[in-house]
Amino acid sequence: MNLETDARRWKLRDDVVVTVVNEGAVMLDLESKFFFSANSTAWAIAEMFEAGATRGEVHEICARWGAVNGDQLTIDETIRQMIAEGLIKPTDASRASNQTGAARKWISPSLQKHREPLQRIMVSAFDPGLPMAE
Repeated sequence: MNLETDARRWKLRDDVVVTVVNEGAVMLDLESKFFFSANSTAWAIAEMFEAGATRGEVHEICARWGAVNGDQLTIDETIRQMIAEGLIKPTDASRASNQTGAARKWISPSLQKHREPLQRIMVSAFDPGLPMAE
């Protein structure tokens, strides 16, 4: 995919559950069961995709927050990661009127995939290997 010429609109999948924490968010992909930690900027980018956004719209809003030309590669890498991990998908939705445009402090976006999927880190309360509460 060439993001330079890609004018497609992308949307956060409905089965990606988000919990806002501190200055960022934790996103759980209910399909793959993997968690992703997003700093405030990566979460703001993901928010733009909740209603649907293009790469150009994301760059435009990030520039309002203080992103400069040198940040374009990092923004594109974050978008590529969201696409590769299946967090966002193409949509036919028209431009969203409520794009995230609130003033934010610009920091380089960071989206980290956790190593273990949910089913490997969850522990059953009925596991006989766990000590009983007394």
